[in-house]
Amino acid sequence: FITSTAAAGSRTLTDMNGRTVTVPEKIRTVVPLGSALRFLVYMQSLDLVKGMERIEQRRIVAGRLYGLATVDIAPKLPIIGEGGAGGRLPNFEKVIEVWPDVIITMGQDTTQVENIQEKTGIPVYSLNYGTPGILDVQSVRTALTHLGKLLGRSERATQLIATIDQLQADLARRTAGIKENEQRAAYAGAISYRGAHGITSTEAAYAPLTWAGGKNVVAAINKPGHIFIDPEQILAWNPEIIFLDAGGLETVQQDYQKKTAFYQQLQAVQKQQVYLVMPYNLYHTNIEITYADAYFIGKTLYPNRFQDIDPPTKADEIFQAFIGMKGYAALEKEYGGFKRLELGE
Repeated sequence: FITSTAAAGSRTLTDMNGRTVTVPEKIRTVVPLGSALRFLVYMQSLDLVKGMERIEQRRIVAGRLYGLATVDIAPKLPIIGEGGAGGRLPNFEKVIEVWPDVIITMGQDTTQVENIQEKTGIPVYSLNYGTPGILDVQSVRTALTHLGKLLGRSERATQLIATIDQLQADLARRTAGIKENEQRAAYAGAISYRGAHGITSTEAAYAPLTWAGGKNVVAAINKPGHIFIDPEQILAWNPEIIFLDAGGLETVQQDYQKKTAFYQQLQAVQKQQVYLVMPYNLYHTNIEITYADAYFIGKTLYPNRFQDIDPPTKADEIFQAFIGMKGYAALEKEYGGFKRLELGE
C-alpha cells in the first residue's frame, strides 16, 4: 500500500479507489463518513474518532449493532454532516473545525472523494466493500487490511480477517457434501434495502442462505443485488421454507391482512415453515449480523449439521468478535429475534 516516501513525518498510500493519498506518519484523529464508523468500531479505533454524522447519533437501532459501541461517545462529538443514503456530502466547515489527520469514507465514488478533499484541504482515504446490498467478503478483507495499514493497527485487521476466515470455513465444513436433491429450497423475503420492504423484496445471492447451504429459489433469475419479485413467481416457486427479514415484517403482516389467500397458497405458510431473520442492510452491510443469520438459517435447514449451535449464543460470540460486546438481546428486543413465525398473529 505504501507507494513512496513522502515529506518528513508523512507517507503516501493508495486507497481502495486507487487514489494516491498523503497522510501523517501516525494517525491520531479521524472523521468517518458514509458508515465508515462501522469499520472503526470493528477495528477498535473509536479513540481516534473526532466527529460523527448525524445519522450515527440519532436513535441507535439494533440493526446497526456497532451503534451499541458508540452510544457513550456519540453525544460528546461534533456533528460534521447528515450522512445517510446517497453519499451526502459533509458540512465542510464543521469538518475543518475538527481538522482530523484524515477523513475516511466508505463507498463513495472518486469524484465525491476528490471534492471533499479539495473543499477541506484534508486528506481523504476511501474504502468500500463491494456493491451496496451485496456482501463481498474479499472486499471486506481488503478494506480491513487497508484500514490496518492506515491506522497502524494491522494486528487488529489480521485478527478480524482470521475471524471471517474461520466463520467461512466452519460454514463450508458444516454444509459440505449436501447433494443437490438434499438441498432445502428456501426464499428470503422482506429484505431491507434503503428502507423496509414486503415479501417481494429479495436477493438471488442472499449471503446467509448461500453460506448455510440452502437452495435459494431466486438464484434461477441470476441477477446480482437487490430485486423485487412478482408475487405470482413466488407462488410458482412455492419454496419449502421462507425466511423474512425482521426489518420488513410489519409490511408483510399488513400485506397478509389484505392478501391472505395469496399467502395461504404457499406451502411454507401452510406447514408453518416461515422464520424470522435479522436485518443486516442498515446504512450498508452489518457483517456480524450477516454471519449470525447464516448460523440460524443453517440450524433451521439442517439441524443435524448445526446440532451444536444455539443461534442466539453463536450470534453473541460473533458480535463480541466484531464489535466487542454482545448484542443479541438488543436484536431480540427490537425485532423479536430468531424464531418461527405465524403470519397474521
